[in-house]
Amino acid sequence: MDKTPYTVCTFTEQLERIQQITGTHSQMELAAYLGIRRSTVTNAKRLGTIPAEWLLTLLRVANVNPEWILTGVGPCRIRRHAADVYEDEDIARERQKDREALQRLSSRALADELVRRIAVAEGERFLSPSTQA
Repeated sequence: MDKTPYTVCTFTEQLERIQQITGTHSQMELAAYLGIRRSTVTNAKRLGTIPAEWLLTLLRVANVNPEWILTGVGPCRIRRHAADVYEDEDIARERQKDREALQRLSSRALADELVRRIAVAEGERFLSPSTQA
């Protein structure tokens, strides 16, 4: 079956991709990798849905592409090339501090922060005075 970026695969296919990329073979191992309880994995299986927090954790911890998990389309990991970014030592140090701070956040706190930042950016776009007459 030819998958488009908008075709979401079955829960079983998504879970198989997660276990493949994390190297886990059981619910217990997956729960440990994601920092959650095994019952959370069991509940997700019962509901047949991959929680958004799992996708955020995989993105944050292992650069796993959420689209690949959900659809099987695209690269399994998101890569950032050093050549794409110019940084002096101060900027690199600041970026590392930000990265470490984000890794300490819970998945829920990270999701809340991402939503807040998007809302602020969108709000500024819609609330800023128009420069066109």
